[in-house]
Amino acid sequence: MPEPTRAVALAALTELWEQGCPIASPDDRERLVNIGLRRWHSFHRRHPRIRQPSHEARIRDLVRGLIEAVEPEPGLVGRLVKDYECVAEAIAAAAAPPRQP
Repeated sequence: MPEPTRAVALAALTELWEQGCPIASPDDRERLVNIGLRRWHSFHRRHPRIRQPSHEARIRDLVRGLIEAVEPEPGLVGRLVKDYECVAEAIAAAAAPPRQP
């Protein structure tokens, strides 16, 4: 994993934590970035039939992966899913080239 990508993702999660996102805790930040970047980059291998996935589909996949990896009972996440979505967007922004409108 390129170090600049990790640094950007870690900085983004630090900013989210400062804004009040409970998922981007300093205790879990490294783990979230490791899991998130690995999941982001393995999307095409795990979903070979989806040739041109939408950004939203990749974010949903990333959120699902983060929740499954971090939460002891993923089905009970509830409203925290919004915080996972913010974390996923931050990791995706660090890992992916800018999207074209």
